[in-house]
Amino acid sequence: MAQKYRDREHIDKQGKFRVGDLVQLSYYGRNSSQNEDVRFDGNEMGYVSKVHKGYDKYPIEVIWMNIDNSNVATKFFFRELKLFRT
Repeated sequence: MAQKYRDREHIDKQGKFRVGDLVQLSYYGRNSSQNEDVRFDGNEMGYVSKVHKGYDKYPIEVIWMNIDNSNVATKFFFRELKLFRT
């Protein structure tokens, strides 16, 4: 039973992020020019909706809450995000 639980921990995980985690942009992500937007200052909260397997430059997809996602970045490298603390 312990082996099955340990194997399940690696499914849908990139770095320390898993599907369903609440995240926000890290300092590195806020200062990146590709994440700049007038309506998006980086303090917004979002959740990890998908983690891509294999080689992908930006494997973590985030859905941001309370903003229109049409022109806001949604794919990130794990260094650009941090866990949201309540």
